[in-house]
Parts: sequence; C-alpha cells; structure tokens
Amino acid sequence: MPTQRLTHLLKTPQSVSEVTDAQWNGIVEAGRKNQLLGQLAAALRRAGVFELVLPAVQRHLALDELTAQRRAEAALWELKGMRRAIDPSVPLVVLKGCAYMVAGDVNAGGRLFSDVDLMVPRAHLDAVESSLISVGWKPSRVNDYDLAYYRNWMHEVPPMEHVRRHTVCDLHHAINPPVSRYYIPPEKLFAHLVEVLPGIHVLSPTDRVIHCALHLLQEGEPKKLIRDLYDLHLLLQQHFGADQGLTPLLLRADELGVGAPTKTAVAAAQSLFVDNTTAQLPKGWLQKQVEIAALSTLDKGHLSGELAGWAVLAHSHWMKMPLRLLVPHLTRKTWVTWFPDKEV
Repeated sequence: MPTQRLTHLLKTPQSVSEVTDAQWNGIVEAGRKNQLLGQLAAALRRAGVFELVLPAVQRHLALDELTAQRRAEAALWELKGMRRAIDPSVPLVVLKGCAYMVAGDVNAGGRLFSDVDLMVPRAHLDAVESSLISVGWKPSRVNDYDLAYYRNWMHEVPPMEHVRRHTVCDLHHAINPPVSRYYIPPEKLFAHLVEVLPGIHVLSPTDRVIHCALHLLQEGEPKKLIRDLYDLHLLLQQHFGADQGLTPLLLRADELGVGAPTKTAVAAAQSLFVDNTTAQLPKGWLQKQVEIAALSTLDKGHLSGELAGWAVLAHSHWMKMPLRLLVPHLTRKTWVTWFPDKEV
C-alpha cells in the first residue's frame, strides 16, 4: 500500500535506496494526498540521503519544500502584522502549524499549512477581533445557527479572511471547546507560555505535544491523520527523547485532564513510526481505528478503512460535545445537507 510505504520511508529514510522506480509513483501520490511530500523531503535531507532519490522525484520533493518555505514566510509576515494591530498588552499565542514554524520545531521542516491559528484570552476576544477587522480581516459569513454554534459552544470564532490577500486566520480562546468532555481551561496553558518573538508566544513544548495529540483525535479527519501522527512522532522525538522519557508528558496530560486521549494518540504515533517500543502492548479500540484509518487514506472502497474513518470521526464528535447538544446538532446538519432549501 502506498501510504504504508510512505510511512516506512518517513520512519527509516535510510531505506530510500530500496525503493523501486515503480514504488515512487505511489509514494509521491500518497505524500501529496497526505500533505507529507515536503516533510518527506526534510526527513531525507536530515538523514543525508536526499541525493539518492531519483532526479525526477527530487523535483517533486523540492517543489513541495519550496512551497512550504514560501507559505511559512508569508505566514510570519502576516503574524507580525497582526501583532502590530493588536493591543500589545494582550498575549498573542500561535498554535499548530504556524507555532511549529516560529518555535523551530523539527516537524516544521517542509510542512505545509495554510491558516494562521491564534489564541488570546477570552476576555480580549472581541477587542482582538475588532482590531483584526480594522486592518482588513473579514469574518466569515455564517447563518444565525452557525454563529451561535461558534460563539456558545466552540473554542474559536468563525474563520477570518483577509480581504486582499485571502489569508485565513482562525482566532481561538481555548484549544478545545468549552463544552468538551476534555476541556482544558486556557489559563493553565497561559501560565506556561514561551515567547519566541517580541509579543508572540507559543505553548510550552509539553503543551504543544499534548495539543497535537488532542487535536488529531478531536478533529477526526481521516485524510489528515497520518500527517498529524507524524507531527506527534517528531515532536516526541525532539522534546521527549530517550533520556527524558514520556513520564513528564503523561503527568502533565493527567494534570490537564487529557491523559487518556494523549496516551492513545502517542501509542498510535509510536506504533506507526517507532520500532521496538512499548506499542507492542495490546492496543485499545480507538488506537486500532486511528491506525487503520491513517493507513487507508488512498484505499477508497476498502471496508475496514472506511469503517475506521467513520469510527474516528464519530469519536471526535463525542469528544467535542455532550450528547444533549451533539444529537440535535447532527440532526440539524443532516437535515440541512439533505434539504438545503428548507429551514429548520
């Protein structure tokens, strides 16, 4: 399977000499489909084996690397502009892909991301939103129901897009919904911020790893699972290597009330990208579904992959919302999908 070959190459880039010409077609397709082609190039360069790749394949890899670099430069430019527009007394926290880039995390090499994800204290949310609007960031147009959904239940406002450059900003006040069964009070994260540029912060390394683990389960998008798991693997290697071990990470996850999902995500990442680990222990149901769904992104019509993807998606909804809110919400969304011209 192409995705499995891609995963093997990311795990052991030194094995690149064993890849046949025919296999490269599937690996490049899987890398592009999973948005991992640039990160594969970075992995091969770190291992010193990039030059062993076929010249035609090198061009594909280098192009994705260059695209990732240009997007990162554009995002940094936008980020600095937003920092100038926002009251300097308001702490500005960068999340996810943009955070990996400004923090210099190893998984930022070759990594594609399109949105700038920011977090500010909820008390400053309206003021920050107004400041961004004043410099050209336009809130998405949503109906009254979706606006209430974002404002009352979610951890972010509707996406904002710049009127000229069409860059998208996701403005958060927490890293997961306040109604989530795994809600993390943001003040616990703000207490450990790291300033990486003047007035620009990221979560602590431990909290970045936890956010990565929580995000991949909370979003539940099968097509993004393999990249999110690779992100998690590289972050674990960088911040919790063999000398330190996972104990500080798991203690912090337990302190934040997200020990169970963090352990599941970490176990899945280690199972896919690390040899000879404790991942040989019996796998839980959710870990199995995550791994199957992640490795099945190109196998359309493969029943086990499709079912695993649906299971991970259903679990993500269960994580984000209690059933008393989730059932009416999904019922309404299903009705609108089937009958778009009829109001609920």
